[in-house]
Amino acid sequence: MLLPPFDKSQRFYRGNLHGHSTHSDGVLSPEEVVNFYRSHNYDFTCISDHLWSDKRFCADTVLDARHLNQADFITIPSAELHCRGKAYASDGLWHIVANGLPLDFAVAADDEPVDVMIRRAMEAGAYVTVAHPEWYAMSTSEAKTVAHAHGVEILNYSCVISSGRGSGIAVADVLLNEGCRISFTATDDSHFEIPDAGGGWVMVAADTLNADDIITALKEGRHYSSTGAEIKSLALEGKKLIVETSPADHIIVSGSGNTAMSVNGEGLSQAEFDLTSFNSPFFRVTVRDHLGRQAWSNPYFTES
Repeated sequence: MLLPPFDKSQRFYRGNLHGHSTHSDGVLSPEEVVNFYRSHNYDFTCISDHLWSDKRFCADTVLDARHLNQADFITIPSAELHCRGKAYASDGLWHIVANGLPLDFAVAADDEPVDVMIRRAMEAGAYVTVAHPEWYAMSTSEAKTVAHAHGVEILNYSCVISSGRGSGIAVADVLLNEGCRISFTATDDSHFEIPDAGGGWVMVAADTLNADDIITALKEGRHYSSTGAEIKSLALEGKKLIVETSPADHIIVSGSGNTAMSVNGEGLSQAEFDLTSFNSPFFRVTVRDHLGRQAWSNPYFTES
């Protein structure tokens, strides 16, 4: 049995879900951002400019860059949403990425709490993720406050190279251990002031290169995340998990607590894992190659 997103004959579309332009605090114009990603073999990008009342680095409207769409490349209206109440942040602001927003989505009110803002974005139709949790030291209690979001950024490339705080795996695992059904994303958070583009992306399985299809697929978890490694197939044969990848040195299955199994070698393209005694309500797959490039599956829940 092939596992999603490999269970249908759908094309995989490569996209960046988190990035910025001159509409807020990015260096490049929306057209220049689109040109970068299109020329680097992406199929779509989300210019998620900051949406908040502080005009020093934010816009007060959702950017519409759809006039830049072409037959082989699209943009999806998005924003990085802010509201007050985040501890361990210099400005006290939460950072929440929302992809597929309506253009009239309103800036958060000064007293709007983060859980309400997330729900408002989800009700508006967006795919909503928790941005760069390691970057601003997200606590366990804070993670639980935003646990109803669709997903967590488990890799934020700009934070990796600018502060060494670009992982979200620890926060994602806390939520998984709490029973939350979240998905994973790898993103750039590109501003282009430093070389922070092209370092993390999602591969989305969808019927067509259409914003609605992409957002629906993301909400359904029909994607995996990557910095260059590839997951080609995940399948279950009874209790045996079969993983097929691009050439890798480490293929790892992780579960609750510190539960994990791995196959290690050089140039691996397949690994098999017996899940009979894998005592965890979920599992997720990580792939790492000899250059340190990685790929992450979304979590799979064993009862389903």
